[in-house]
Amino acid sequence: MDYKVINKAVSVAETLHDGFDERPVDCDFVLPDYYPDIAAVLKCILKPVIQSKQQSKDRLIVDGTVIIQVLYLDESRKCVHSCETTKPFTSTFSINADAVSPVIRVTAKTEYVNCRAVSPRRLDIHGSFTVKLVMLAEGEADVVSAINGETMHTRKRVVTYSVPAMSAEKSFSISEVLELGASQPPAEAIIRTDAAAVFSDCKLMTGKAIVKGELMLCNLYTSDIAAGEVHKTRHEIPFSQIIDIEGLDDEWLCDVHLNIISSDIRIAANQNGEGKLLEVNLKLAAIVDCYRTGQTEIVTDAYSTACPVSLERKRLDTSHLIAINRDRTVLKETFDLPDEGVAEIIDIWCDAISAAERCENGISNIDGRMMVFLLARDGSGNVSFFERPTDFKLEFKDGCTDFDSDFAVADVDYSMTGSGQLEIRANLDVTRRCFVNESVVAVSAVLVNEDAAFQKDRAALKIYFANSGESVWDVAKACRTSVDAVMQENNLSSDVLAKDTMLLVPLY
Repeated sequence: MDYKVINKAVSVAETLHDGFDERPVDCDFVLPDYYPDIAAVLKCILKPVIQSKQQSKDRLIVDGTVIIQVLYLDESRKCVHSCETTKPFTSTFSINADAVSPVIRVTAKTEYVNCRAVSPRRLDIHGSFTVKLVMLAEGEADVVSAINGETMHTRKRVVTYSVPAMSAEKSFSISEVLELGASQPPAEAIIRTDAAAVFSDCKLMTGKAIVKGELMLCNLYTSDIAAGEVHKTRHEIPFSQIIDIEGLDDEWLCDVHLNIISSDIRIAANQNGEGKLLEVNLKLAAIVDCYRTGQTEIVTDAYSTACPVSLERKRLDTSHLIAINRDRTVLKETFDLPDEGVAEIIDIWCDAISAAERCENGISNIDGRMMVFLLARDGSGNVSFFERPTDFKLEFKDGCTDFDSDFAVADVDYSMTGSGQLEIRANLDVTRRCFVNESVVAVSAVLVNEDAAFQKDRAALKIYFANSGESVWDVAKACRTSVDAVMQENNLSSDVLAKDTMLLVPLY
């Protein structure tokens, strides 16, 4: 019997690395001479920042900086002061040196931080953070795509896959001189800065991607240190960057990540000598991860009407990236104000993390937790710090079977009610990479036993009693005939039988 088996390598997304490096933070920090003594520590913030990554053969070296900021009160307890120190770190990961055009995602997350003042001039800081590396690349799975031969019959299926195609990164700087505004008093010291790079658009051209976004800046500053007067200013700075990506196809899907690598914001004097200007210097990184989608036909079953056929099978798992969806949603939460009494809100900011992700009937569900941080002043003018956790749930009609998400708080607004409550409105930017995952049992090898040929049936037709839900393929395979012959003989329009049926099966 003449037959030919055609094999094909199907592209699949392969996870080459998915791990993390836990890094401890243990340091002493002595206040510079120009800072006032510490009377009470309000809040210690630990923020790890990835600054660069470099591949050296079978290692990926990640360099970064841990920013440690401490908010504290002096003896007057009416003015918030901010001190900051930084510590460099390096994480090294063992990776596959042979990977071609991998997509590499490195993120860092704070696990915990503790801080105490061991003297009015010295802080003892302990904490921990993790650096996580996920490395994806295009892999291959060898399966059978066709079996040619007069007596061979194959069942085929089209699979759709998405694989990493290319990754590019570009660092750039934003330098601006911003005015505080006519209605705001001059600044003496900056207490706290929120900086977020918000993605807005990505246009693909031949070999280039144009990435657009906005830098959202929120600065809390002191206008009178002696009196503890505090004000907040907000600015939005649009930006656009052209990123070279060799071989870029405009049909690819591109996932854009914007990271702030470093920031330096200083108070500057205007022409009148007043501190009404902010000199802003930030360094950002735009990372574009590209994914290519394709389709291929594979054989899932086969038989011969002439002789027995043995099949080897393997499970083929494919993942199709159908969309990268981005939305801004508003989280609203209401809290009872602290019993100590709050006469004035100095500042509110939020952090949000994802606790669990799941898909149900095409709905992307995110269970998350938001921490609300509050600087407030009581009726006597004394400053206190509070933090409150709150859980939230998000739902999006993404139409996928799996997803992973990123989100960040873009800005926060609030209002105090007369009933002693505080309403928080946090604008959350949510990105979901939406997948349709399939698992198919594919034929990987075929062995035909030509020495055990079937004897030819004397009858031209056979009566077969099929059950509801049985497929015509299974009937034809059991009777060693063709699917087309069974469907034509019985005037069938569907491969799956809707009810118990008596079939007339033509025999070879």
